[in-house]
Amino acid sequence: MHRSLLRLRMFIMKKTIFLLLFFIIYTLIIKFCPIITEWDKAFIIYLQNLLKDLPLIIPQLPDCKLYSIMIAFPLIVGGIYFFKQKTYLNIAFLASIPLITFLLNCIIKPIVHRMRPPYELQLLVHPHSFSYVSSHSLVTFCLWSIIIYLIYKHCQNKVFKTLIIALSVIWILFVGFSRIWLGVHHLTDVLAAYLLGFILVSFYVKLFSVKRHQ
Repeated sequence: MHRSLLRLRMFIMKKTIFLLLFFIIYTLIIKFCPIITEWDKAFIIYLQNLLKDLPLIIPQLPDCKLYSIMIAFPLIVGGIYFFKQKTYLNIAFLASIPLITFLLNCIIKPIVHRMRPPYELQLLVHPHSFSYVSSHSLVTFCLWSIIIYLIYKHCQNKVFKTLIIALSVIWILFVGFSRIWLGVHHLTDVLAAYLLGFILVSFYVKLFSVKRHQ
């Protein structure tokens, strides 16, 4: 059992290091290859032209009260579940996700120093911070991916499980999509947020598995 646990921990470490290296390489490419920003700009223009007849209230949803509700909901649901399971460290981890993602953005954004898409492409919303990575996409991915994990592992009702997982995935994708549609983030900002979120969530899931096997 002890050897199996050590092997599992080594696997977690290797996978996490590999993903972090991939994220660093990805970030360096974004920072030092201006052509990618030009591709991102062209994609925003294409997307906005494609969706120009749709009301802008649609991409604005993650910038209104609904976004706050969709942040609070997984925190409350996950907190109640972990409280019933008496796994209080998991409650602390879940509650720390907004803080962790905020701190990561405070570190990464000034280092990469990537400007937002041009002002003329920004529809209604005009943020003043740097662009890389998308904080909306990052925190949404982390919180709702954990909900997906909990539902997948512990829900016995297949219909309810499928519905919640599908809605969670749609919300994660919609938040990232809306940031590009509004012209406040590049496509590669959103993809970076999803990659970083996957690293954080996969580390949590593997850590949870190690704890369960101890």
